[in-house]
Order: sequence, then structure tokens, then C-alpha cells
Amino acid sequence: MKKLKLFIGILIGFVILSCSSDDDNGNQQPTVAGELIVNGQTYDLIKGFIIPNYTGTDPNYNPRRFYFILTNGDVTLNNNDFVYSNSITQLIDFNMYSSISSSGSVENTSYTVYDPTDTNFDFDSAYIDHSGINTNVVIQNNQYVSSDSISSDDLEGQATISENNGIYTISFSFSNSQNTISGTFTGSLTDLNYQY
Repeated sequence: MKKLKLFIGILIGFVILSCSSDDDNGNQQPTVAGELIVNGQTYDLIKGFIIPNYTGTDPNYNPRRFYFILTNGDVTLNNNDFVYSNSITQLIDFNMYSSISSSGSVENTSYTVYDPTDTNFDFDSAYIDHSGINTNVVIQNNQYVSSDSISSDDLEGQATISENNGIYTISFSFSNSQNTISGTFTGSLTDLNYQY
């Protein structure tokens, strides 16, 4: 009888542990892969997405250009239009150009924000054509509605990218007299499969 009670007690213990671990797994928070800091306020970056460089021969597409998004939700493309998960509350997008010598690839280097007032700007080197820094994002029916937005067009700064075995390390820093923006991300970037 004592052995039966012991067996039932152990069995109940396993059931309780099993249930509690299932509950824990169901409530796990997504892994934070980086952060976006806007004027001292920190926002989590969980996922990254990329439209890689064009590698074909159509002269209408620039093989130096690539595009990536860092955010706290999912992004897909439908007929080359962005579809955002309704849970997204912050995102930063980067329209990038690798240097002429690294055309057709994401170059491991620093990218400087394009300054339209600089008549001597070096377009042959890697640069950021535009970044949109978006917080308090509102998505409805998977479409962008509004956000508090700051454009890199009004900022000075740079982003640095390195990639090793599919893991990207990205850091960025932008500023002007009104805004200071910085951030980091380490993780894989999901290919959005843009249809060229």
C-alpha cells in the first residue's frame, strides 16, 4: 500500500511539473535581439528582415542597393508590398548602398548617412540613402497607419554592418540638434523575397 501511495505521489508530481512547464513555454517572451534608443527611450528590437542586393542583369535595378528592417514583429511582402504584423510598435528601416567595389553584396563596413548639402559626398563608398526611425507605430489590418517618425535625411551618422555565418551584427547612431538615435541588433535577417 505504501508503494502504491508513493507511486501515485510521484505520478502527481510529474503531472504538476509537466503542466507548469507547458504554461511557462506558452508565456515565453520573444528573445530580444537588440535595441533602438530614441532620445533616451529604449525600445526592443526582436526581428530583422532584408531585401538583398539585386544580382541579375536588368539595368533598371542597382546591384549596390539593399534594404533591411529591424522591428519587434513580423514583416512579409505580398506582391512586393509590405505586410506588417498588427503587434509592431517600433521599427527602423534602412535603404543602403554598398560601395562600388562590393556591388551585389551586403558589405561588412560602416555606411555613412548621405548628406545632400555635401557637394563632395563620396557616392562610390558605402552609404545610407535613407532610414526611417519609427516609434509608437500603429498598424491596422497589417498596413502601416501612423507613427512618431524621424528621418535620417535630417540627421548625421552611420551604421556598421558585419555578417558571419548568417548572423548580422548591426549598430547605428544618428543625431542632430533635436534628436539622438542609436541602437544595435545581433541575429539573422529573414529574406523578404522581393520579386525583381
